[in-house]
Amino acid sequence: MLEFCLEDGSKLFIVSTYDEMATVAKSNPSNSLTEKTAGLPYSKVPDTLRVEAQANTQPVKKTGDSPDLLKEKVADKTFRMLETAPIVLSLAHNWWQWIYLNDQYYSSLTSFLVSANFLMWLLLLIAGAAVSLFSVKFSRNKGFAYTSLVILAINLLLFLVPKR
Repeated sequence: MLEFCLEDGSKLFIVSTYDEMATVAKSNPSNSLTEKTAGLPYSKVPDTLRVEAQANTQPVKKTGDSPDLLKEKVADKTFRMLETAPIVLSLAHNWWQWIYLNDQYYSSLTSFLVSANFLMWLLLLIAGAAVSLFSVKFSRNKGFAYTSLVILAINLLLFLVPKR
């Protein structure tokens, strides 16, 4: 038996029991598939099917599929990413400074300034400061942005202060 109408795709419902439908189908001489399928005569459509077909003509909107809700979800995820990116970059900068830059020995200042460790430290510092300032300007929750700026400032001060 079919579950959906072949013309408009609306869901078909059983109006009566199978025995009554088979009787109706067998009494219709124009139907050649009476032994395999049971159906209603084509001349009269029951009111219940007509009502269901009219109800299905209106597009059904799900609450999760509205364009405004989708835009709001995307904006919320973007703001969350904008809020967490500065703290991630500042912690990566902090980790790089303490692991790779802190106890390295270089023979000259020039070799230190062109070393991969210093250049990565500088890149993380600049990227962290830029993303933090961008997040301060545009994000809703500015706590991570301010915290990351404080972490970057402390790292810069610890880098500039001479070691004993």
